[in-house]
Amino acid sequence: MKSGSRSNALLVELLIVVMFFMLTTTVLLEVFAKANSFSSRSELLTVSMVEAQNLADQLYSAEDADALLQRKGFTAENGLWSKEEKKYRMEVMVKPEEDETGIFRRQEVRVYSNGEMIYSLPCSRWEVKP
Repeated sequence: MKSGSRSNALLVELLIVVMFFMLTTTVLLEVFAKANSFSSRSELLTVSMVEAQNLADQLYSAEDADALLQRKGFTAENGLWSKEEKKYRMEVMVKPEEDETGIFRRQEVRVYSNGEMIYSLPCSRWEVKP
């Protein structure tokens, strides 16, 4: 009789140990999945930010912003240029303001992911009329 109760106690202890490891595995898998998600999001932010900064620099130095955006693969619609990438969409809003002394080109590069704006990068340039 005693050996039967000991084997039952051993079986219960083994079940508790197995349940502990199953719970630990579940928690660790969830932690690793979130870490992978954060890593992917960080990579997306880094890549899109570098591309947006490069585009803003090129827009600042370009004589013809529209031609530059066309060469880069952007399409225009109502003064808003947009380009779809794999995981994000980049938009450029161009607003030139002209007066008697020159042209103030105001541009804004925006990056969207899943319909949510990640960030916005302004780029402006004053051009004096000759």
